[in-house]
Amino acid sequence: MKQFLLTAAILLLLSSISPASANKVAIQYDFDAVSPFYGDTAIVVQNKQGIPHVGLINKAGEFILPPQKQTEITAFHEGLAPIRIDQHWGMINTQGQMIIPALYKKLGPFNDGLAAALENDKWGYINTEGNWSISPRFDKAESFSEGKAAVKQYGSWGFIDTQGKWVVQTQFRESKPYSEGFAAVKTKDGWGYLNAKGQMHITPQFETVFSFSEQLALVSSNAKWWFISSDGHPISDTKYDRAMPFSEAKAVIMLDGKYGYIDKQGKTIIPPHFDNAWSYKNGLARVENAGKVGYVDDTGHVVIAPQFKWGQSFQEGLAAVTLDYWDYGYINQYGELVIPAQYDDARPFSDGLAPVKHQGKWGYVSLD
Repeated sequence: MKQFLLTAAILLLLSSISPASANKVAIQYDFDAVSPFYGDTAIVVQNKQGIPHVGLINKAGEFILPPQKQTEITAFHEGLAPIRIDQHWGMINTQGQMIIPALYKKLGPFNDGLAAALENDKWGYINTEGNWSISPRFDKAESFSEGKAAVKQYGSWGFIDTQGKWVVQTQFRESKPYSEGFAAVKTKDGWGYLNAKGQMHITPQFETVFSFSEQLALVSSNAKWWFISSDGHPISDTKYDRAMPFSEAKAVIMLDGKYGYIDKQGKTIIPPHFDNAWSYKNGLARVENAGKVGYVDDTGHVVIAPQFKWGQSFQEGLAAVTLDYWDYGYINQYGELVIPAQYDDARPFSDGLAPVKHQGKWGYVSLD
């Protein structure tokens, strides 16, 4: 009888613990939408009379830019974020200070110290002081990557450097940003790759391609996928029904409806036997069998048995999971539930905090 009463008392105590006290809540549930933290700053939205108001908070949950209507803020890059006020765009820093006045019709993120900006229906690039570094003369302009940016003129794409000089003149139907010294471009013959000098390095021939990642690129033709090295040669003779780019020296592949993993030499390290699989992150990969999600290590050993209805990849040592699509919590890399499953939704950790949703509102939980 005493044991029964003790057990009942414990259950009553647990049921009375509020989410704020049980879930390591760092910032209360006050928002209708939130972003991950970028350093000490996050973008938040509060709806007031049905109108979204956008602002910035710090890790104490204090507003560093009070919510404003008719405002939009996109992600921070290189310490600055594009902000739309009414119908024009400018730039703010992580302290919420307006660094570049809202003068532009459209504005992209900063990369390599330059941001694409639209003026009088033409794109150019501004520097961090808001001055034109490359005058607006392009029909479209992408962000810089590895010192080069794809731009469109007269219906075709080419690449310029940070001085606005042509690396390769416009001649391509489509293009992708430079990655690891190569840029994918499309001609009438298919997709190929330019080298850093703008020279055609791998002849256009593929129907679909990904950018180079970990010195390898995923390519496809005739509904089959394979990986090529920087010389354009396949890493193995095997072609797959589906595949994903390499991450942490391993890639997801699919054969005959089942998923497995290969290494960078094309050798199978985990034979295809999963119903679904995702890329490695933080040393573990999500896998699914019979509608349940679990995790495997880099040897293919199941370290967290498939048991969850859904699970996210590990980030900063934790992964959001749910057993029923209704209650989300966080597990560690041993599969232990370290933050209770009682959120309506949950996102990955970033800079020590993770967005969580409770009773229709978003806040943040901490790792501590």
